[in-house]
Amino acid sequence: METKICINDATFKMDNKSLVIQRDDGFLSIGSPTIGSGVKTVKSIINFGAKYDEDSPLNSKEEEKFLEDFINDNNVFKPAAAMMGYYDIKSSVNITIGNVTALVNADYEKNNSMNIIVIIDKKLNERTLLRLFKAVVEAKSAALWDYGVINHFSFDPLDGGMESILVACSGSDEFTAPEEVEDQFNLQKIVEKCVRDATGGTLRNCGFPKSVIDFINDVGIEVEDLVEAGMELLVGVERNEEISIKLHNQILKSLEDLNVVSFIIAGIRLEEDYEKHRVKGVNVDDDPAYLYSDEVMGMAVANQIAGTKAIFNFKRYDEAKPGVIGNLGPVLDDIFAGLVSGCMSKIFED
Repeated sequence: METKICINDATFKMDNKSLVIQRDDGFLSIGSPTIGSGVKTVKSIINFGAKYDEDSPLNSKEEEKFLEDFINDNNVFKPAAAMMGYYDIKSSVNITIGNVTALVNADYEKNNSMNIIVIIDKKLNERTLLRLFKAVVEAKSAALWDYGVINHFSFDPLDGGMESILVACSGSDEFTAPEEVEDQFNLQKIVEKCVRDATGGTLRNCGFPKSVIDFINDVGIEVEDLVEAGMELLVGVERNEEISIKLHNQILKSLEDLNVVSFIIAGIRLEEDYEKHRVKGVNVDDDPAYLYSDEVMGMAVANQIAGTKAIFNFKRYDEAKPGVIGNLGPVLDDIFAGLVSGCMSKIFED
């Protein structure tokens, strides 16, 4: 990770547990850190990991004590704004463009959280700083969409764990001349690019973009669930571990087929749109009989894997809805019935 920022007289300290940016002349900051939120003048900006128990998180006094100990142990300037809860140097990305630096750190394995610090080497008034804070939020959301992080199956933007955003500049300037408006607009565009690029880099460090299996996991399905569903309707042969292994391997092989993947991703996106009632005049909550395009998609998946015979097998799985298939919505139950029936047909071709 880059260890420089745009303000030359600010010190930048980083290790496996924390990040500290501090400056004798301080920063004018705005944001939502754990400590030091709102509009503040601070001399230090801190992002560090604290020991949080999900069942009993630190209260405000414990957080202040934790911060005080950290400041004293590391000779950090006061006052400070602090982002607490987690810090992962492996995911951290630092991007500087001109007089703007964006530092992004995330933990999407444990709590779907991200911390963003934006430093600007320019004196700004509070109104401009607030506008840039809004730009940071929008740029972050854009990056989450870019990498497929936001969907109602896997991520709720309102449940962001201990997420914090902080925007800080090198000082305060209460006066904004008309000729400076265009400069501020250009500054906003630079901030947006820095944050979007840094957030994208952090998401890549966290394992994004996702594989098709990750998307399947998002809707609550594991490959073993599909194997179990397939084995439930096994007829004509004795159920044994060898068949389970063959089915497992065939499912993984089928998920390498671009056409199968296309149907699955399309089904997941369509299910989400229908569940959120995003299409005016369309309501399939009770899986109406006149909705048959989902079955067409399911048959297409089965046919892609094992041809015509799999389409007949699909009918059995679509009607019985064994195992996890029975817990899915009106589109995905057919998509995964098609995947399972196609794979079951394929392993008995010879």
